[in-house]
Amino acid sequence: MARYPYRKAGNAWDRIFRNNYNQNLSDIESDIRDSNTALDTHKKAKTAHTSEQIDHGGFSVANRIKNLYARFANLVLNHDGTSIKELIDIRVAMDATIHPTAKDRLDYDFNKVDQAIKDATVLISLKPYLRKHDGDFTKAMQDVLDQGKTAPVWVVVPPGSYVQNGTIRIYRNTRLTIQAGATIKRNFVGSMFVNGDASDSFTGYNGHGNIVIEGGGAIDSAGADIKKQCSVFSFAHADGIVIRDLTITDVCGGHAFDCAGNQNVLIDNVKFKGFADYVGDRWFSEAIQIDLMRAASNFGAFGAYDNTVTRNIIVQNCYFGKSTKLGGWPRALGSHTSTDGFHYSVIRFLNNTVEDSTEWAISGNKWQDVLISGNKFNNCASGVRTLLPTVDSVYTRDADGNPTGRVNKVKHQIISENIFTNIKVNHAIQAYGRKGYQTIDDVSIFGNVIDGVTARHGIHVSDVRNFVVDDNILENVAHHAILITRSSYGSVSSNTARSIKGNGVRLEEGTCNNVTVAHNALENIGYSGISVSGVSKRVQVSTNTILNAGTRTTATSGYDGIIFMEGVTRSKCVFNDITGTTMRYGIYLSGACSYIQHFGNYTKGAGSVASYNDKSDYPITSPNNVV
Repeated sequence: MARYPYRKAGNAWDRIFRNNYNQNLSDIESDIRDSNTALDTHKKAKTAHTSEQIDHGGFSVANRIKNLYARFANLVLNHDGTSIKELIDIRVAMDATIHPTAKDRLDYDFNKVDQAIKDATVLISLKPYLRKHDGDFTKAMQDVLDQGKTAPVWVVVPPGSYVQNGTIRIYRNTRLTIQAGATIKRNFVGSMFVNGDASDSFTGYNGHGNIVIEGGGAIDSAGADIKKQCSVFSFAHADGIVIRDLTITDVCGGHAFDCAGNQNVLIDNVKFKGFADYVGDRWFSEAIQIDLMRAASNFGAFGAYDNTVTRNIIVQNCYFGKSTKLGGWPRALGSHTSTDGFHYSVIRFLNNTVEDSTEWAISGNKWQDVLISGNKFNNCASGVRTLLPTVDSVYTRDADGNPTGRVNKVKHQIISENIFTNIKVNHAIQAYGRKGYQTIDDVSIFGNVIDGVTARHGIHVSDVRNFVVDDNILENVAHHAILITRSSYGSVSSNTARSIKGNGVRLEEGTCNNVTVAHNALENIGYSGISVSGVSKRVQVSTNTILNAGTRTTATSGYDGIIFMEGVTRSKCVFNDITGTTMRYGIYLSGACSYIQHFGNYTKGAGSVASYNDKSDYPITSPNNVV
């Protein structure tokens, strides 16, 4: 309908006719223009018509779409038990393109999302902000990072020396690149970088995450000059943290990375050099502390303190050691706090080098699903320890601070293919449950090389259920090569041990039930090659090769190739080969052992007193079935 009433021209060719005629032409032009504009607007409008308003063969378009959608859904969802139809359907991407495999489709969508994030990121150089703040690095950096409160930012710190005079706050979706040749040096007391404000009170993993800190530069915590406790990174409640390709030096008292209640964390190719404990109360500090949000006394930067635990963390290709000014770290990686009902999980420490640590290089308190593999530990006080807290400690209290009288169980720990040299104070490897309270379950220790333990044992497994200690090489150990204490359902097999001052393999303190000791090669052992003690049952010692055990035998203390001590019952000692006269007996089954199957062993010529001494009760000396 026209917007303008057209005028009558009249009967005469006069001025009125001319004016009305011209006005009509103008109105017609306006109506046509308005119609075209309305048509164009209609074409572009998202809600010009709804699908319910459009007729299609007697039905609305909405009806037809819903009908077809239901039919397609039935074809996909009402599948035939093989899920083939669902797999075909998942190959359709968000933009309706079809891909040859489900993985291709997922890669395609993830790439689109990743690119969208990159496109939204603001790349910012620090230089103009340094000019703006008259060279004040702290103010310039905070000015830039504050922009991360509203949009993703990528901040680049160019080569140069920068002095940091206060804590810098970093927010979600931030990428901080500290370029090679750039050094940030601390000049205050406190944490250098914190992922949030002091007033924040996050829960779970809902804090400032998706943070990347990288670039080849260095962060100098100046612990040789500022002798009060500090940490470099104090991050909590985050989902997604990457720290890579940096050098962190000279921390005093605290941590290089205090990782409290975060998930999905990657620390890659970072050098952690130099630590000092001037007061003497931080002998346990970790370069990387795996922690939980337990209390302000554990993490004081912000809250909430809801016991959110750190999980899903990978530390790889890193170096931990001395700097030119300070000594090595007490611990490279560890935890020293916990709460009843919460435990750290999915922890990977891969292909790192740890040197000159002054305590346990790794100390894992209540860790579950653990892989420590491919690392080099050199000149450390102690090697790798996983443990449970003592039952009377504050770390077995519940979330309200009440004592529980119990210790939580953890499972699934693998320590494999590491190299330990010159371990000076404690063991190279220890898995340590709590006597009388709780075991660690499912522990696998294999493929490690241990050369030089100057005070304690090579491998110690205590209060563990379900374990494997296989295919390890041990040399120059000051006490037992492999010590199994109160642990059951396990295997000690195919290990090679040489120049050991204690026992080659020792099972002690009873209840080492259902343990196999087999196929081990033991040479030049100070005490007995294999020693089984206590009230252990169903211990199978078979097919081991022992050469020159008992090298520390004296007139008053005798040691043997294999000894079963008082209380061992229903066990087996078969097909072992024992050589050498430094030991007292090749095989000694002491009094009050009972029901020991022993046959097929080769001990001829072994032992300075006798090759074989059987004082056991009810011996079984033939391979016949016992029925």
